[in-house]
Amino acid sequence: MNLSLLRRGLGRLAVPRLVRVQAAYTTGRPDLEILDHALAKVDSLGWTRAAVSSAASDLGYSSMAHGVAPHGGISLVGHFMDRALDDTCIEADDQLHELATPADKLRLLCRIRLRQTLPYVRRWPEAAALLAQPQNVAGALERLAELSSRMWYLAGDQSTRIDWYTRRSALAAAYVASELYMCEDRSPEHADTWRFLDERIADINSAERAGAKAVAFGSQFSRNLFNILQSQG
Repeated sequence: MNLSLLRRGLGRLAVPRLVRVQAAYTTGRPDLEILDHALAKVDSLGWTRAAVSSAASDLGYSSMAHGVAPHGGISLVGHFMDRALDDTCIEADDQLHELATPADKLRLLCRIRLRQTLPYVRRWPEAAALLAQPQNVAGALERLAELSSRMWYLAGDQSTRIDWYTRRSALAAAYVASELYMCEDRSPEHADTWRFLDERIADINSAERAGAKAVAFGSQFSRNLFNILQSQG
């Protein structure tokens, strides 16, 4: 059932959604302005409705707090994931052309996206636990599907081959594993996290070169992804 959820999410992204205009987040959108401001409250209040309510009060929108985060903290987590992915694509846009291989481009995209999480790394296990709750898993997998689809697309992959799904599920699993590793990493400037990520990207690249073995590799990574999510619940 979980694998079918990820495949449905990936299927909706066969044509990747391109980067949204960044200004659309706040121009004429007080709800997004509140959620952006609430991110500054996460360190002290966590991924909670209280963070959203505090932000709404700061901005003079107290009456909007419930409507902005109808599902509580998971609404704030989802906003962060959407915003961080768009910001990643914008930041990477001027750098991708300097890299020759898809593996190098995937590594850059994952590093930039992981750096988006760094300011919240102390609280990110709480976000992962929210994402792993049964009622939130489908939405979490859909966002991971979008992350992997857009990253592969920006890395130059526009294939429709049989391994389209497995390649994207492998990248999603590699990204999630690196993000959770980063939460426990105490090395200087998170050097161990970047090494761990490099190894996961190398695993994907090796499977790509192995041809048919990539399908089995991707399936195993898919199972690992669900195990990782479930372990946070």
